[in-house]
Amino acid sequence: MKKVHITLIGGQPLPVYHAIKALSPDYIVYIYSHDTVKVLDRIRNEVPTEGEEILMPPTDAVRIRQHAEQLAARFADDEVSVNISGGLKSWAFWFGTVFHRCANASVVYVDQNNILWNYNRMEYSEVHFVDLSVFFRLHGNPIDGNYTDFREYTSRDDSAVAIIEYMRRFDVQQFNALATVLSKENQHKLRCMSEGCFEVAKYPMSYVKWKKGTADSPESVVTLNICKRNGYTQSRTISSEHIIDLVFNSGWFEYKVARMLSKWDKAKEIFLNCHFPFKPGNDKNEVDIIVNTGAKLLFVECKTQISSTTDIDKFASVKKNYGGIGSKAIFVTDAPMTEMAIKKCDDNHMLHFSIGNLEPAASAEQALVALLDSDLYNINAK
Repeated sequence: MKKVHITLIGGQPLPVYHAIKALSPDYIVYIYSHDTVKVLDRIRNEVPTEGEEILMPPTDAVRIRQHAEQLAARFADDEVSVNISGGLKSWAFWFGTVFHRCANASVVYVDQNNILWNYNRMEYSEVHFVDLSVFFRLHGNPIDGNYTDFREYTSRDDSAVAIIEYMRRFDVQQFNALATVLSKENQHKLRCMSEGCFEVAKYPMSYVKWKKGTADSPESVVTLNICKRNGYTQSRTISSEHIIDLVFNSGWFEYKVARMLSKWDKAKEIFLNCHFPFKPGNDKNEVDIIVNTGAKLLFVECKTQISSTTDIDKFASVKKNYGGIGSKAIFVTDAPMTEMAIKKCDDNHMLHFSIGNLEPAASAEQALVALLDSDLYNINAK
């Protein structure tokens, strides 16, 4: 008697993959449609188990029932599990109905919290969430090599954030002009040049210089020089492996939020600067932080402040396109959010958190963790 697993392929590959990994079948029968061929291919690329594929009509109830009955008869002497988490409702009904009355079969379902239900025995167990690289390959958006693992940051990176924040507080406008709001030309220079200097005509005595590390000397160096109109000047030279990512484009704030999230007991993996490549040199989209909680993904967008509420809509779209229906999203800001921004987050069914809204004695880390814990296992509406 072998363990046969029959699985219905819909638009979400994760429940299919999780059930296969949890049940460890000897043979897999994939039920798919013309619309889910790509999903099937991605799952098969990750699963080496022997199996076969059956193209199923989407609405012909007679043929769907016939296929289910033929499979039930064919594998009557085997131990069978049927995963109805994916696929069409017409498939789920007939496969569930046919196999529920088979003594050798179990009908199973994986919910958004990665709980595997056996509907025949009314038992459940938790399944292990995939690592982030596998997750995005399954969804057709490979992220391999296009992120920074939080564990790669060092104590020197950690110390650098305090210096960066000090220089920003010294003159927010100049700091932003030099290191945060970069033109396309300067973004290109920063990406392609090993060293350089940015100046702003409005602030002739201020500048930021950088020099990237090498294989032999991996630490990069950034010098920030800010001169106020009264002549009072502050200058700091900071070096660390990720200092360029931290100084420019508000990377320091993203790291600050990631550091808070790293204290959360649900955070198993944390990726920063996540880029989903479209073709060499161009990105389809990017996400500031993605957290693997062991149950589902949390997408995190970090802004010191929101300049346009369209940023919220864009982030909601990215989360939906790359995280699937089971993932969660939160928008985190340094400055307090406006009522309009809060409403926009609510409309998009995402959490929001502003460090600037906390009482002086409050712990941002504890408040953020409490908010995430309160929502993590809630089921998302489709």
